[in-house]
Amino acid sequence: MNLMKTAAIIDQLQLDHVQAALESHGVIGFSIQPVKGRGKYCNTYSKDHLVEHIQIDLFVPANDAHKIAQLILQTADVGADSEGLVAIIPVDTLYWVKDQITAKPDDFNYFS
Repeated sequence: MNLMKTAAIIDQLQLDHVQAALESHGVIGFSIQPVKGRGKYCNTYSKDHLVEHIQIDLFVPANDAHKIAQLILQTADVGADSEGLVAIIPVDTLYWVKDQITAKPDDFNYFS
């Protein structure tokens, strides 16, 4: 399969900017969820020392994965510590639940 999953953990204050950037490049299908974690920075003011971020997951054609990762990186970066990270993960198989068929890279026409 020629699809990748792009998973990005970003500062929640940058969500609107990242979402707008993705949509301006034709990316309309993605999932967003709140996450907590700790990396180089920890929140010493909270009891658990965890930092709240947003995780964005989207499936993209392999030839667009690095372009979309760069778009997220450039949009989410404000020069602060613990801004998050972006991963590109190979997808073996992806199914559409409604039709119960395999998704194809052409189903995700970004940067068109």
